[in-house]
Amino acid sequence: MKKRFKNKKLSQAYIQGAAYRYLERYATTEANLFFILRRKVERILADQEDVEEVRQNAETWINETVQKCVKMGLVDDRLYAESKFNSFMLSGNSLAQIKNKLRTKGVPQDIIAELIEAAKNDQPDLNFKSAIKYARKRRFGPFRIREEQENTRNKEIAAMARAGFSYDETNRVLSGDRNELEDILYG
Repeated sequence: MKKRFKNKKLSQAYIQGAAYRYLERYATTEANLFFILRRKVERILADQEDVEEVRQNAETWINETVQKCVKMGLVDDRLYAESKFNSFMLSGNSLAQIKNKLRTKGVPQDIIAELIEAAKNDQPDLNFKSAIKYARKRRFGPFRIREEQENTRNKEIAAMARAGFSYDETNRVLSGDRNELEDILYG
């Protein structure tokens, strides 16, 4: 059963409390916190009348609350982006996919570009290593357990292309030797 917000009083204290409760549970970006709080306000206002004036006040309260959270250090776009970037890299996401995921969470473009550039400078073959991790996780190519069927390779190539890996990287991984790929990954 869905909660109804009929008797909720929308105030600045309510919005601040909602922001703090959200931040206790999740790390987020400034843009995403705006989105979360606006969505909460809209759910409350859906059941009320005379909403325009309250909506304008709520927008002001949301802006003040988010700025206060940024000033207090509860919301830090760079720190969030760095932690998510590292997490995505460890799980075998391509640089293109990581860029899209960070963009959808509201991380500014300049921070994303800096992170990707720094990662490429540290490890030039970073995307290839991610392709190996992805293939290992999905059991593609040399990591395959089952027998190869007629169109298995084409399906694997398509899946890796959708994941954001280039044809050259995909081909190198799928036609590589398992021991050599693991040496590249862990050696």
